[in-house]
Parts: sequence; C-alpha cells; structure tokens
Amino acid sequence: MRRICVLINNTGLGGAERRLGRLFAHMADGKTDTLLVINAGLWHKLRIGGVISGREQRVWRLAEPWGGLAEWMGLRQRARAFWLRKLDYFLFACLLLVRYALAPRCLFHVVLGGTYVVLPLMLLRPDHRIIISVTNRSLAGLVGVPWALPVYRFALARCALIDALTEGVRADLVGRRLSDQKIISSPGSVVALDHYQPEPKKEPWVVFAGRLIEEKNPLLFLEAVPTILQAVPDARCFLLGEGPLRPLVEQALDRLHLRGVIETGFRADLAPVLSRARVFVSLQRLDNYPSQCLLEAMACGTATVATDVGLTWQLVDETTGIRIKPDPEQIAQAVGSLLKDPERCDRLGQAARRRVAERHSEDNYRAYLNELYRRLDRSTS
Repeated sequence: MRRICVLINNTGLGGAERRLGRLFAHMADGKTDTLLVINAGLWHKLRIGGVISGREQRVWRLAEPWGGLAEWMGLRQRARAFWLRKLDYFLFACLLLVRYALAPRCLFHVVLGGTYVVLPLMLLRPDHRIIISVTNRSLAGLVGVPWALPVYRFALARCALIDALTEGVRADLVGRRLSDQKIISSPGSVVALDHYQPEPKKEPWVVFAGRLIEEKNPLLFLEAVPTILQAVPDARCFLLGEGPLRPLVEQALDRLHLRGVIETGFRADLAPVLSRARVFVSLQRLDNYPSQCLLEAMACGTATVATDVGLTWQLVDETTGIRIKPDPEQIAQAVGSLLKDPERCDRLGQAARRRVAERHSEDNYRAYLNELYRRLDRSTS
C-alpha cells in the first residue's frame, strides 16, 4: 500500500510537529512510496526552524486561503480568526476526498488536525487503513475545544491503529473506552541528534521553552527567576514560546521587574540557545516525559531541573538533573546549585545526551513506525 502521512496544524510549531514533521519529510524523501500531506504554513515553519531542508521530493503542501485572509484582516488573536482557519480544514478534507475517494487502498498516518481532515474520507472509504498518533496525555487538552472532543474520539474509534506517545496517553485513551487492542505505545519521542548538539563552551544560561499554556507552567518559572538571579548574578534566563498565556506572562514580567532581564519570545529553532545553555527547566503539571523540548535540551548537553510528576523520572534522575516540587524556591535553589558547579553541570549534561542517544534516536523511532506499517500491511494481505 502507498503511505500517506498527514500532518496538519495551523496554530503553532510544537514538539509533535517538529518530531513527526522531520520523520514524515524524511520518509517522503526516501525510497518508499510515501507522500507527506501538510499545510503550507506549518511546512514553512518547519523549514525556517531547521527541522527540514524544504527540498523533500514527495510533499503535497496545502494552501491556506482562509488563514491568509485572517492574517490580512489582522485577526490573529480573535475568535473569528480561529473559525476562518478551520475553514481551511474543510477545504483540505474536500481535496483529500477528491484525490483518494476512488484511489487504490492506502495507509494513512494522521497527526493532530489531520484527524479531522481525513475523517470524511475514513467514512467514505473504510477500506483505507488509518493510523492516528495521539501526543498528549489528556485527549481533552490535545483537542482544545469541548465540542470537537466527541468528533476526535469518533475518529479514534474508527481507525485501524492508535499510536500513543506514552503509557500515560494510552491510559487516558483506554479510560475513554477506546479499544486497548489497537492502542500501541511508542518508544517515547525522538530527537535529531545531528541538529541538537552541545557547544564546546557552555554559558550560565537557564532556559524554559514550550507553549505558553497552563500545563507547561511558564508563570511558575518567572516566579523563580528573581531568586535565581540574586544567587547567580551572571546567569542569563530565557522564556521562549508563544501561546494563550502570553498576556499573563507580560503582566508577570512587569510585576517581577524582569523587563530587559529575561529574554522572551518565539524561536523557530531552539538549538542555538540550547547548545550553549547549562540548565534547562521543565515544569509541566502532569508529566515531563517525553517532552520534546526537554529531550532536545538533553541532547544539547544541558542539566535539567524538572517537576517530579508522572514518568519524568525516566528522563531526569540523579545522573541527568534534579527533580523538584512545583515551588519557586525549590526551582531557584536547584538551578542555583547547578550553575555554581559547572563541572557537575557538564557531567549531568553528558549523561543526558547519552540517555537520549540510547533511547530516543531517529533510527529506533523509525523502526517502530515501520513495524506499525508492516502490521497493517499484514492485516490486509
């Protein structure tokens, strides 16, 4: 069967987009008969971020006329912009129907918004084989809007296989009465080790990176920054990302007098910062495993300070960093202790990179995906 990888998201560039965008693009550029279907805006972000070369061969980039209209009208932060962008999803779904409604049976690997886009085709042509990747421990958090959750769950119930990022994701899906027989847990994300590498000379930089949402706890990091800087005056702090909490982040910067002290904003490519940083801070509320930003930071040889939740211990233990409670004082104390001991930081960072190389290489993850594809090939032969 021909493989069609569908990666759609018109709201941002996160870990799932970077991880699977790179893998799908490489598969589309390889020898197998694989096509990557992706919205043009996300393709551009992946290229600017250094995730892909932009020269991959078998790629169908879907134009986003409604999203372009939203940009032109200056509606980036308004509800109307959301609905205009979702009209592009309807257009994408129609295009897939036209192209594949009468085509020979294909294997579709679908991620994020691609689930909605492929759903009409799934209903019309149930003989197409569909794998859906679920990347968030909370399906409700992944979907975002309550009315869309039943639609997403309906698609999951009808697909052939579900690729769950972790056992926590799998447990959430089983709790929603989805068949555990078709839910497969992945090895837990993947990192491009050739892109994320440590610089020979590290700096006393402390980095927080991720979407500005409650789950990531960016405001908690800001609360710890004044104490960090008091303990280590030459430290340089970063809070990198965009998201709905941006207004509250701006308020916290003023309240804590951090304007001009901490660097903020979105960076498409985090490697130049992570490669020079000594400490990465990951403060997710439910689980830091397997945060894409955290894995990329570890690949860059940073020591980690992380909240002790979920399966975080699988990445952050006494050999790679420090786990703490979600408390500003504990965060500041842990970061300060690491910055004051560069040799310890280097030792932890080297162990962190080794752990990522051993457990989260692209070769391992590609082998996992190929086994999923072969499983579906065998089931239809």
